[in-house]
Amino acid sequence: MIVNTDHLTRCIGTLESALTFYERAEPDSVDQEVFRNAIVKGYELAQETALKLVKRALKAYQGDRLLPIRLISLDMTAA
Repeated sequence: MIVNTDHLTRCIGTLESALTFYERAEPDSVDQEVFRNAIVKGYELAQETALKLVKRALKAYQGDRLLPIRLISLDMTAA
């Protein structure tokens, strides 16, 4: 079984970017509030995506038999 983690990797990258912009924004500014909301929503999306991937991976278990699970991901740091 192959579990594609590209979308999760993208969610994490977006979440990291939102955190960076939040830290750079002026304290108590509208920009900081926008980025705070983006962090919350990004975290929720990453958590939901990870849960879906875990559920798919667990479907590989059929009784006592274990099917091999391979993770594939686009390495965003290699570029």
